[in-house]
Order: sequence, then structure tokens, then C-alpha cells
Amino acid sequence: MDVHTFSFFRLRNFAAFLFSAFLLAVPSAAQVTIAQLSDTHIGEKKHAPHAADNLRQAVQMINDRRPDAVILSGDIGESLQAWQEARSILAGLKAPLYYAPGNHDVHSHDVDRYRKGFGKDYYSFQVKDVTFIVIDSELLANIDVFDARTPQPLPPETQEESERMISWLESQGAADPGKKEDKKRKHKDESPSHIVIGVQHIPVFRDGDFPRDSKPYWVINDPYRSQEMKALHDLGIKDMLVGHWHIGRVFEKDGITWHVAPATSWLPMGGELGFAMHSISPDGKVHTEFVNLPDARP
Repeated sequence: MDVHTFSFFRLRNFAAFLFSAFLLAVPSAAQVTIAQLSDTHIGEKKHAPHAADNLRQAVQMINDRRPDAVILSGDIGESLQAWQEARSILAGLKAPLYYAPGNHDVHSHDVDRYRKGFGKDYYSFQVKDVTFIVIDSELLANIDVFDARTPQPLPPETQEESERMISWLESQGAADPGKKEDKKRKHKDESPSHIVIGVQHIPVFRDGDFPRDSKPYWVINDPYRSQEMKALHDLGIKDMLVGHWHIGRVFEKDGITWHVAPATSWLPMGGELGFAMHSISPDGKVHTEFVNLPDARP
């Protein structure tokens, strides 16, 4: 090999080294891993006498998986004392924890009680490059009466709270710089510049004919359904993390994939006790795994 050839190979290797160093220096979007607990129902003695033990097991298993954050999507406990017990158990989590209220936490008239215990009932938070929008679904449905056959109206004071939350939800898009860029994408397969995922307790739709019980208790009904879906679509939300059904399911409806986490407490409609693990890729795709609690007792 002559001197010129040798110098060429040295120069090429040096250029390759510089390119590799550049790639390492440029920040890239990373996968986000979220653990989702739901329907822990601490203090529910009749249906879930082992709820606290099951939650302790879930906390240990979640810590072993080292998620970036943990979400508890509602029905935390049955009383103020149960809330305290739940928070004591959940203090063992090593990842940041975010709450969304459920219908056992907030009824049609007592949202202030929840706010005193847990803070805001609707808000947003950030995990790496992903924004999560937490919604209080109990401001979108009066399901105080389990056996009601028609949707019940919200009390006037709660209706005012509902309108404030919807206005807040609609305003979230105005402050999102990535939203305008997403609308400029020429091809559907281009990655979104900003990923937004919604979180609430009650799903907006049924999964086909599930739950088979047709009571309005199981989903958000109109007029709130239409108002919420418009806001979700305007925000570009493609995935919602929900609970309420106590059974793990993933289904698509109205342009959104609904990821229903299983309960750690009890099984009114079958399935397995456990929690959900969501892996969110840099292009916004959400993969959900349901993790069973091997030693759980309903």
C-alpha cells in the first residue's frame, strides 16, 4: 500500500469517527415507559378484601420494571382513611406517580374533597418528549346511581366545573408549539413533532358490545362525549389511558386507541388482576402489555 492510499484510508476512518461522534452528540427522542395502575379500591371490604396486599405486590413488580413514570387512573380508595393507606403503599414506588380521579374518588358533588387530598383533578405533565393530559371524567358524567338507565344530569355547580375543565382542555392546543407543525406534515407516516396522550378513568366508548350491560354507567355519554372528543381530536390525541372496567383491553374507536388497564382489586367482568405497561416509541406509537399479579387474591 503506497503513502497516498494509506492516507486516504486514515482520512476516511477519521471522517467516520467524526460522524459517529456527531450522532452521539445530537439529542434524539427516547422511548417512554409508563406503568398504569387502576381501580385499586383500597378499603373495599366486600369485593376486594385483599386490595392493599395486591397493591403492595404491584408496587414491587413495577419497581422491578423501572418505568419512567406511573399513572393511577382512578378509583384509588373508598374513604379518606383508604386514601391515606393507598398513598402510604404507593410511596414505595421509585418512579414519579400521577393520579387521575375515578368515580369512587369523585362523585357528582364533592370534587373539592378530592382536590384537598390529591391536588388538581385535571392537569398536564411531561415525561421526556411526551405530554400527558389528565382529565377528570367525573366532571363529564354523573354515575352516582349505578343502575340508572338513562344519563343523569350534573348538578349546576358541577356543570360549571365541567365547563371550566372543557375550556381548559380546549386551551391546551393553543399553547402547544408542536401542534401547528403536525398539521404541516405532508405524509401521514411522518413522525409527529409532539406526542400528546390522554388519561382519565371512564372510557368514552364501549369496545363493540363490551361491557354488555347497556347502562350509561360504563362510558361517557352525550353531550359530554361530543365535547370531549372534539377537544381530544383538536389536540391530536391518538391514545387514551383509561380504567373503570377492571379488565385489560385495547381497542380503536373514532380515531383513538383506548388502552383500558386492569384492576388490582377485584374482577366484576372476569380477566386477571394486574397493571398495564405502556411503551411509547419516539414516533408516538403506544404498545401495551398487561402484567398479571401472580399472587393476587380478588
